[in-house]
Amino acid sequence: METNKTLAEDFGGERVVSNGYGGFMEGLLQLVEGKEIGAPPGEQIKAYALGFVEEHDLGGFNRFSDETYVRDYIGRDAGTGWEAIVMCWKKGNRTAIHSHPQFAGYTFADGEFLVEIFEPRGTGAHPVQQLHITGQSGLYAIGEAGKFTNHIHRITCLSKTAHSLHIYSDDALKGLKYEEV
Repeated sequence: METNKTLAEDFGGERVVSNGYGGFMEGLLQLVEGKEIGAPPGEQIKAYALGFVEEHDLGGFNRFSDETYVRDYIGRDAGTGWEAIVMCWKKGNRTAIHSHPQFAGYTFADGEFLVEIFEPRGTGAHPVQQLHITGQSGLYAIGEAGKFTNHIHRITCLSKTAHSLHIYSDDALKGLKYEEV
């Protein structure tokens, strides 16, 4: 079902932390402090992130690549593992089919995306749902604690450029990669 590869192999060890967004991380950590990961905090995180992208133009990140989407860390809390990442996309940029930690939240700030949801099958993953995202929108998934095999998906940018804000309960690069079956 799983491969031995993780997303970290696609991005190496470099993590650029963006200055000026520390307040976002402080607010996120206040939202999750002392709470079990579940639907009520998930909805609060989703609303918080949507409010952030409504008030902040993520165009200030604008680091694009023809080969892959570009990741800029807003912040990562070493104590809890929570992290927030802005991703910049160009048309055709696509993630691998991959999984995440217990909480994975996606806030699409602008642009157009295809989000494909997969289920594990044998040694790979099989597509079960497609979401077409345009404009500002948010979604999240909650899986098993302590595992990085949750919410298997792939994201593709369909617009000329786009930005998204991702929030994870632990290091997203520990997520596993899968082959489509």
